[in-house]
Amino acid sequence: MNRYIKKAVCLTAALAIAVAGLAGCGKQTEDESGKGAMGRYLEEEVSLPGNTGRVLAMERLNDNSLSLLTEDKETGERCLWKSADLGKSWEEDTLPGGLGLADCAYIDWACISKEGDIAVSAMPEASEVMVSQSFSLLYAKKGESLKALNLDGEKTDDMKVITGIAFSDSGKLIATYTYGTVCVIDPESGHVEQNIQPGETIQQVTNTEDTLLLLTDKGLKAYDMNTGESAETDQALSDELLKEMETEQKKLRNSVVFGYGKEEDKLFYCAGSGIYRHILGGTVVEQAVNGSLTSIGNPKTMLISLAVMDDDSFLVACSVDAEYKIYRYSYSADTSSVPEKEIKVYSLEDCSVLRQAISVYQKQNPDVYVDLEIGMSGEDSVTASDALRTLNTDIMAGKGPDILILDGMPVENYIQKGLLEDITDTVEAVGREDGLFENIMRTFEKDDKIYAVPLGFLLPVVQGDEAVVNAAESMNTLAEQIAEIREENPHTGRIMIPTDSSDFLEIFYNLENAAMRNEDGTLNEEALKAFLENMKKLYGEPITQEEQENTIGYFSAAEGVASNLDGLRLQSMVLLSQQSKAGAGWIGSVSQLVEILGVNEACGLDYTELKSEGKSVFLPYQSVGISSKSKEKELAFDFLKALLGVEVQGTLNAAFPINQKGYEKAMEFAKTTYGGGGDDAAGGASITMSDSSGSMSSVNLGWPGEEELDGLKALLEQAEVPASTDDTIWNAVKEQGEKYLNEGLGLDEACSNIIQKVNLYLAE
Repeated sequence: MNRYIKKAVCLTAALAIAVAGLAGCGKQTEDESGKGAMGRYLEEEVSLPGNTGRVLAMERLNDNSLSLLTEDKETGERCLWKSADLGKSWEEDTLPGGLGLADCAYIDWACISKEGDIAVSAMPEASEVMVSQSFSLLYAKKGESLKALNLDGEKTDDMKVITGIAFSDSGKLIATYTYGTVCVIDPESGHVEQNIQPGETIQQVTNTEDTLLLLTDKGLKAYDMNTGESAETDQALSDELLKEMETEQKKLRNSVVFGYGKEEDKLFYCAGSGIYRHILGGTVVEQAVNGSLTSIGNPKTMLISLAVMDDDSFLVACSVDAEYKIYRYSYSADTSSVPEKEIKVYSLEDCSVLRQAISVYQKQNPDVYVDLEIGMSGEDSVTASDALRTLNTDIMAGKGPDILILDGMPVENYIQKGLLEDITDTVEAVGREDGLFENIMRTFEKDDKIYAVPLGFLLPVVQGDEAVVNAAESMNTLAEQIAEIREENPHTGRIMIPTDSSDFLEIFYNLENAAMRNEDGTLNEEALKAFLENMKKLYGEPITQEEQENTIGYFSAAEGVASNLDGLRLQSMVLLSQQSKAGAGWIGSVSQLVEILGVNEACGLDYTELKSEGKSVFLPYQSVGISSKSKEKELAFDFLKALLGVEVQGTLNAAFPINQKGYEKAMEFAKTTYGGGGDDAAGGASITMSDSSGSMSSVNLGWPGEEELDGLKALLEQAEVPASTDDTIWNAVKEQGEKYLNEGLGLDEACSNIIQKVNLYLAE
C-alpha cells in the first residue's frame, strides 16, 4: 500500500533500441573495400541487478567500477550494487545505515561520489502531503551511516526546495534550489562554503577542479568554488549546451548530464542529441554517439547519469516510458559509421511521437537511417504555405521525402493529384493482426483505397452543468445556452474558457471545419458566417488588458497540429474554483478523462461529446502517407507498419491510439498512475491549483469504473466525421476571426477576407 501520494508527470517513450550512434572522437576509418567510413558506438541494454524498479544514482568510482543505488520494484527497499565489468555482472554492496524505508520514506534526489559516499534529498517519515519542509539533506560517508546535514549559513524560506544534488571531484556536495540558488557544502560538517545565486533557472551542475559550472536556461555560467566569484565561461561549450535546450520540454534538469573520463582536461556530457566530449578551453565540441540513432535520442527519455569508463565506453542511466534503464555504448571499429540504407520523413512541425517512432523503427532495422526533415523549425519566418511550396517543388523534382506526416497539409488535394501511394494492404494487415479503429483507419479512403492513416485521434467534449451538457448536440445550441448563462450571470468573468481567442477559435474551428467546406474544398460563406456568429456568442466581449496579462493556463492535449487544443485539464480546475461555468476542448487520453471525472464528482458537473449538427467529429493526429514518387517504397511501407504497431501505439499519450491493442496498453499504463482499478474509488493521485488570489482548489483522482470506460470506448468507435488539418485554411480563419472577436472587424468583411485567402490558396 502507498505510504504517501505524489503527483508526477509520467513521460512515455518507445522501448529500448539495440543499435547506437555514429562514431566520433576521430575514430572512423576507411575499410579496405572502399565502402566508406567505418566505426561507431553500438548500444546494448545492461541487465539491472536484482528486482530493480527505480534507479536513484549511478557513478563510476575511482577504481573504474560502477556503483548503483536502486529501489526494489515491489517493496521499494533500497539496495547498493557494484560492478567491476561495465555492468555485465553485479554484486551487492553494503548499504549505508538509515537508507532503508523504515528510516527514509521517500528519496527525491540522490548522488554518489567517486569515493563511494552517498547523499540524498529525502523525506525521512511517510506523509500524505509532500511539501518542501518534509525533505532533508542526508549524507553517508562510505562505510558509515546516513546523517542529516544541518546546514549553516544557508538562507531558506518556505518555498525553497532542493532541485538537485551532485558531488564535486573533491567530494564537496553541490545542492541546487528553486529560485536559482546553488550551495557548495562540506558534507562532513554541514558548513555552506559558498552560496551562489546566478539569478537564472539551473538545469544541471558539474565542476572542473576549482571551477563550478552551472548550466542555466540562458547558457553556461562559471564560478570559483573557493571564492564564489564569477569565472571565465567556456563559450564553445556554452553555445553547444544551449542548443540542447531549444524547447521548453528540454529545459529540464534531466535534459543534460555530465561525466568525466580518465583525462582531467576533458568534459563529457549526454543529451538527447548524443554523447559529446570537449577539451576544456577548446573551440570544438565533438560528438561520440549520435542520439538520433539511440535510445537517448528518444524525446521521452529522462537522463539520470553518465559514466565514462577507462576503456572509452559510456554507460547512461535513464528512465524510458517510466521504466528505468542502463545503456552501454561500446566502440566497434568494423561497423559502418552510418546505416547503409536511408529513408526520408517529412513533417511540417516537430513531434516527439514521431521521433520515438523513428527510434522504434531503427531498433528493428539497425541498417536503416531515418532522415527527419522539419518544414517549420520555428527559428525563422517560414510559414506553412512557404514550407508546402518548397515541399511540392521537391516532390515534383523527384527529391522529395518517402514518408509524409500530413498534419497541416492539404491531404485531399494530394490524393487527387496522385501524390500519395495506396497503403490499403498494409493498413488492413495491421488491422487484422491488432485491431484498428475501423472508423479512423478509413479517414482518407477514396474509391475503396486508403491513401493516408492517422496514428491517433482526439474527441471534442464539453464540461459543465446539465443545461450545458444537454446543449452539446451542436455548436449553435451550445452558443445559445452559453449566451443565456452569460445574461443570467453578468458578474461572472468568462463563461467558457480559455480566454485566449486563438485557442478558443481553434477548439471550435476543428469541430466545424468539415461542415463549412463545399465539395470542391472551398468554404461555404453562409456556414462560415454562422460559425463566427456562434463564436461571438460563446466568446463574449473582447478580451481585456487584464485578461491578456492573466490568461488562464492549460495543458495541451497534443503536439503538432493540435498543440493549442485544450484537453480540459486546467479548464476543469478553473471550474473547480468556480471562476467559469463551462469548458470545451479536445481529449486524447484516458488520463484526461480521469481528471475531468474527478472535477465532475467534486462539483456536481458532467461531460459529454460535443457534436457538429448532431454528428460525431474526430481530429486526426499525425496522419501518415507514402509519397507515390518515393524511391524507397519497400522501406517506407516497413516504417508505416512500425508506426501502426503496438510498440509505438502503446506509448501515445497525446491522442487516442488507432491501434486497439495499443489503446489497451496505453490505458493499462495510465491505470498504474492513478492507483486501483474497476470501481475502486480510493483515488491514486490528486491535483491542486492556486489562483491569483492565493486560493487553493484540489481534487482527488481515481481510476474510472467500467461504465465510464465503456462510455469512452463507445465514443471512440462512433466518431464519424474527420476534421480537416489544413494549416493554411486554419491560419486564414484565425487571423480574421481574432479581429472579429477582439478588434471590431465586421462579420461580412471578416468572411470576405477569409474566403478570398482560401480561394487563392486552393487555386495555387
